[in-house]
Amino acid sequence: MKAISATEFREKQKYYLDLSKTERIIIQRGRYEAFAVIPLQLLDETEYLLSSPANAKRLKKALEKIENGTDKGVGVNIKDIWK
Repeated sequence: MKAISATEFREKQKYYLDLSKTERIIIQRGRYEAFAVIPLQLLDETEYLLSSPANAKRLKKALEKIENGTDKGVGVNIKDIWK
């Protein structure tokens, strides 16, 4: 893991984006803020899906319907996807 300042990141953005493919980059912004740079492929899908409050609310409502039996979901045959 490598920690750098926001100024250093701005000056060498390409270098640090390339480096983030193999190493986590932490950008320190002021005293109390820090951010991690990781390739999008490594971002957890669940985290991404829940990042929007509206989408998180829809997903929670859908899960509640499935759990209480009011919605059974949609059955899909994998062979039908490629038709």
